[in-house]
Amino acid sequence: MSGFQVNSSSGFGRLLPQTTSHSHQQYDDSALEGVAAHVKLLLKLIKDHKDACDNKEKKNDARRMLRVATMMTILDTIRSRIQKCQSFGGKRYAGDDEKDKLRRELGASLAARKSLEIMCSSLGKEKEIMAGELLKKVHELNEMEELINDLKDQNETLLEKVRECALKHRDENGDDCLGRGGEGGESQGSASLQERNKVLSEQLLRSLDGNRSMKMKLRDAEEENVMMQSAMDEMRAEVVTSLERVRSFKERMLVSAESNIAPVNVQEEIVALENMFECFQMLVAKYDQKQQGECVKITSEINARKPSVLA
Repeated sequence: MSGFQVNSSSGFGRLLPQTTSHSHQQYDDSALEGVAAHVKLLLKLIKDHKDACDNKEKKNDARRMLRVATMMTILDTIRSRIQKCQSFGGKRYAGDDEKDKLRRELGASLAARKSLEIMCSSLGKEKEIMAGELLKKVHELNEMEELINDLKDQNETLLEKVRECALKHRDENGDDCLGRGGEGGESQGSASLQERNKVLSEQLLRSLDGNRSMKMKLRDAEEENVMMQSAMDEMRAEVVTSLERVRSFKERMLVSAESNIAPVNVQEEIVALENMFECFQMLVAKYDQKQQGECVKITSEINARKPSVLA
């Protein structure tokens, strides 16, 4: 009987530390500190993101990726804190916590870096677009100034011609007025001046149309010149590449002739060179054909629209 009591007491003694340790296991509620602040910040970011998506002007905002990355980081932080709260008060390793923290910080840093790269690239593209638009506006402004100056010069020339014609008709009609009476001569002089003014107005309109057409032709020619310049640059690069290939082929032929290396496939190299030269020939023929067509078209337009201000 005493033996049973000893065994029972010893068994109870063995079970007692386990029960005591189990009663001392508690949740780690210290990890919940700051979760409310993170949740508030997350709600604010979600509201800003929704407003930016609803607004058409800010729909393609460059900070969109940055907000998304920040929200993901906050969610990871909240999840890790809640997981810490669920763990029991057993032995924890500071090294594992530090690794997890560093891993989260590294992920957040990479996401922020990617967002900044996207933002910088979008800003660079917007800057290039704005620079192109400004150059276009400056070009249009210069064209308008040139057109205004040309119109002023033509207006002054026409005014001088009108004055000369008025003086000429006044002198011619002065002698007729002395013989036939003042009223009849003045009416005839006014009618002739009106007719002359009408003719000059028509000539002015024709000259303005011709000038406007020549301005458009000049602008088209400048654009064509830019395109042909780019084509010539491309052709120049192709020529350089072809020359390098020819030199390389020549060197390989010399090396294969001097040593016992396997001979170079001459047929394949010759076919490649023929293809390159045929490409050059097509580019040159296309350029010559386009150039001749543009010259004939511009010449015909000039001959058809040539105004005569002094007529």
